[in-house]
Formats: sequence, structure tokens, C-alpha cells
Amino acid sequence: MKVLILLLSIFHLVLALDESKQLQSIHPLQNTFQSNKLLCEMQTDIQTYLYETPISTYTFFNAKSAHLGDYRYDMFTLLSDLLLKMQADSDFSGSKEKAILGSFIDGYFERLKDEKLSCPCIEEALSDVKEHDLLYQYTKVKDKKRSFNTHMQTLSKVDPVQQAVIRKETLAYLFKFNLMAIKDIVIDEYGDYLLLSEGKSTKQDDDIIFSLSANTVPVSYQVDLQMKTMYLEKSLIDKNKVIASFNKNHYAEIITIGTQEYFINKLNPRLDLKPQSEKTNAYKNYAAALGFMLASFHSNSKLVSCKEFAKKARQQVQQRLLKTEILTMVYAYNEALEEKWEEFNAQKLSACN
Repeated sequence: MKVLILLLSIFHLVLALDESKQLQSIHPLQNTFQSNKLLCEMQTDIQTYLYETPISTYTFFNAKSAHLGDYRYDMFTLLSDLLLKMQADSDFSGSKEKAILGSFIDGYFERLKDEKLSCPCIEEALSDVKEHDLLYQYTKVKDKKRSFNTHMQTLSKVDPVQQAVIRKETLAYLFKFNLMAIKDIVIDEYGDYLLLSEGKSTKQDDDIIFSLSANTVPVSYQVDLQMKTMYLEKSLIDKNKVIASFNKNHYAEIITIGTQEYFINKLNPRLDLKPQSEKTNAYKNYAAALGFMLASFHSNSKLVSCKEFAKKARQQVQQRLLKTEILTMVYAYNEALEEKWEEFNAQKLSACN
């Protein structure tokens, strides 16, 4: 048994170290050029690198906690991302950093204790984007035709072969909503696709943007074969119920392209949570809002398992002890991530020359 566990650990460590293989599994429709472009972006930006290497994140977390599917893993990844953001955007002292990260934990448990609680921290950290702003943000109009604005650094063109496959396989999905054909397709900075649909008429201003990304197995389930099997055996209806409850609209769905499942959804106005200034209090509000939002997903009242989790967490978790342990782990991972990123950054990738 110990040998099996060791072999699994080595197997997933190898996966974590081979970034190009990870990209192939996360973005299976990408061509070599797009994969190489993303690898180059990962070398220049540690946050992009973190976003695209989830298996290595879980490998570190699981070695420290020895608990699969742990709610703390979501906390761990968000806190790790927040720490990187603070280090890149500000110059807080170590004590202020820890106080801000602690606000995340506090916000999380405040929401678990009272599901009807509304958090002022969200209003203070929220940046509102209106429905129409999406079209202005991502598209352009030329000769009375709307298309994606590929002059944006975050958007890239998709080759005709990929476009043809995506158009063909999404026709049934669009037809279900009485929508017209796809006008344009691009790929964003994280390797996900954006689809520009004609909408329900030929008017330019009712066009709709959809996002399309590979529906991969949750990373913690990749280590435990029994959990992976249970996840994959869930019916499509059950999966879509969960997806729709989290995404709060009827466009969220799983579709199949070739042999791969993809998650498709209408690109909604981004109610971005972000610090409103460089002050400590603004970052505390932001961190508390993130914790509050995460707890809202974990304690989703529409799902029995979520209600049971919230009840157990309220009764059994020692908040102060959890805060101490998880922040220690986040800082340890931050050091390990920087070392790993520097090693990857030192690799000579021919595509980046």
C-alpha cells in the first residue's frame, strides 16, 4: 500500500513538473502555437503560472493535510493567489499581510454562521460592469459587422480548423436558446475560448458572448481513483443542476466536443471583487469578501451535502487554530512556488526566443 501511495505521489509530481502536458489536458483543443504562447506567458508571470499548474498546488496541499476533497484546499488556493497579488501590487509589511489574509478566514466563517448575512465588505470591494459593457470591452464593429477585438493582448485568433469544430458542436446548444450562428471565436489569455453569438436577431447590440472551457475532473479527484469514478458516474443532469445553482443562470451547461466534455456559459458582466485602493483596509475588505463568497458556495442551501458541511464546520472547526495552520501552509507554499517558478523560468523554451 505504501508503495502504491509513493508511486501515485511520484506520478502526480511528474505531471506537475511537465507544464506542457498539463496544458494539453486542460486545453485539449489548443494547437501547438497557442500552447507555446501560454507557456511563455507562464514564464513571465507567476500568477499565470499558478493558475495553470493546479496539480502541483494540490500535491503540496495534500502532502501537508493528507485529506482529499478538503474544503481547506479552496481556502488555500485563494489565499495563495491573494498573497501573490499583494506581493505584486503593494509593499505591505509581513504583519499587515497576515492580518489581511486572516480577514479572509474571518469572512468565511461569518458567512457560515449566518446564511442570510449580507456582507458590507462585498459592496466596498465590488466593481460593477454593465451588460452592454461586455460587447464594448471585447469586441469591435467594422463595416457594420461585430467581431472580437484581437488587438487586445489578452485575445488571440483561433485557427479555421478549431473554429469549424467548435461551430459544428455548439449548434444544438445555441438552437435550444433560439440563438443564431456564431460570428467569431477567440482564445483568451488562459486558453479558454470566447464565442460571439449573433443573438436572437440581427441587431448588433443584442449579440451574446459565451465562454467555453474544458470540463476537467476536479484536481483533488485525480489522486483518488474511487472519487474520480464516482464523479464521472454522475449523470449529466445532476452535474448541470450543480453548475446552474452555482452560476445562477440557465445558460450554464456541459457539452461534448469530440470525446471531451466542455463547460459553456454566457459570459456575464463581471462583478469584479478588487481592492478599491492600496490601503490596508481596502485589502481587508477584499479578502473578507473573497472568504464570504467562498463560504456561499460551500454552504449552498440548495444542496443537502453543503448544508451538512456548514453545520459540521460551525460545530467542529476551531477557527483560530485553522487560521494559524493554513496561513503557515500558504507562506510555505509561496516559497516553494517561487522556487519552482524560477526553475521553470530558467528553462530555455524555443518558442519564447
